[in-house]
Amino acid sequence: MTRLEATATVIGAFERWQGSACRARLYPGDLLVVFSDGVTEANSGEEEFGEARLIAGLRENSGRPVAEIVPAILDSVQRFSAGDQYDDLTLLAARAR
Repeated sequence: MTRLEATATVIGAFERWQGSACRARLYPGDLLVVFSDGVTEANSGEEEFGEARLIAGLRENSGRPVAEIVPAILDSVQRFSAGDQYDDLTLLAARAR
């Protein structure tokens, strides 16, 4: 697993902004996942969903068709936070061919 850190602010919020770019090689079958902090910061009381749960969910669902991965993860996040969502839930998944 390779984790790329955030390199800029919110995309589309400003007319001009500076960001950086990097490259990562994807091989056939690799899964690319992009998510907003609303996914990992969804909470249940004092506890956040967190990256560890996100990664575990991605590993658990990695064999499924990519079109089923996002709904499965978002369902887990919403069940964890009991439907009390105060931030965006943005999650994108793509599989390399």
